[in-house]
Amino acid sequence: MKIILINNKYKLIGILVLIATAFFYKATDLITFARNSVEKKYDVYTREISEIPVSKSKLNQQEKLQEEQSPDSVGPVSDSTTSEEPSFDINNLTSKAVYIEDIYTATQLFEKNAERLLLPASTTKIMTALVARDEYHLEDIFTVPNVAEIEGYSVGLFKNEKVSVKDLLKAALIQSSNDAAYTLAISHPEGLEGFVELMNSKAKQLDLKSTFFDNPAGFDAKNQKSSAHDLAIMSKELMKDQFLKEIVGIKETVITDQTNVYKHHLYNTHQLLGVDESVVGIKTGTTEGASEVLITQFERENRNILIVVMGSNDRYKETSQLIDWVFEEFVWLTPTQIIEKS
Repeated sequence: MKIILINNKYKLIGILVLIATAFFYKATDLITFARNSVEKKYDVYTREISEIPVSKSKLNQQEKLQEEQSPDSVGPVSDSTTSEEPSFDINNLTSKAVYIEDIYTATQLFEKNAERLLLPASTTKIMTALVARDEYHLEDIFTVPNVAEIEGYSVGLFKNEKVSVKDLLKAALIQSSNDAAYTLAISHPEGLEGFVELMNSKAKQLDLKSTFFDNPAGFDAKNQKSSAHDLAIMSKELMKDQFLKEIVGIKETVITDQTNVYKHHLYNTHQLLGVDESVVGIKTGTTEGASEVLITQFERENRNILIVVMGSNDRYKETSQLIDWVFEEFVWLTPTQIIEKS
């Protein structure tokens, strides 16, 4: 009799474990998790996580399934009078690659070809800025070399003009100044090549699997490449630096040389800044080979979301649509609420 009771006891424990396991997986099916493989690292800002983004469409599917399985259910009812064609289809984006992340929870909300190797254009200057912050002091003064013939965006730096690292970083990140990026790189003790080597070393340090740099400005080159996912990691790293975070959100400003003779007006190339109040940065990129690249961080309803689009035909329109899509598609719930809905 004792043996029978023991066996029944273990059977009961086994059944309870199976029920608990099934319940756990049912609840977690509602959660969109970040990809946490060995090859991918996500930086989560120091913050207590109380709510998790959950796909509304998955919730609706779950509720519909529960209704259909209910004994009182009379079957699905279709209301054709209220059905409308969606105004935005996320599957029809022109962008070759897209990556969207909820930064506070390190949750991937959407991706399209996020690991695809593409030309990063001037978003390269994010890495230029990160290396400059590692190597220089903001108050360091550099003499501008002969950068007048550098193509692309420029603030018109003059040869032998003396400019601080602080102002060179502003020019590079706000107005995407190629002459400022090259001044930062050429002024390194190991020269331009040494600075670019440091950019690639930093990429390895950040575990960027798809990123390699050939120049500090973002010119198209055979060995200049990145991915939407890697650009997201770089962007989060930049936004951890309070000074860099502040300047990528500046709409316009003025910098001067050390003599106050030369003044350079800077206008941010990110056209959503000041138009959408939730946008806080961070960087644009445009070349013939890359098409339109845009990295946008926005804060809305106490959420901090990062959107990267690469190879786009209309980056501002698509990014604006994606910002709205995030809040149409996701709701943030506590673990208790998720369990209750399961």
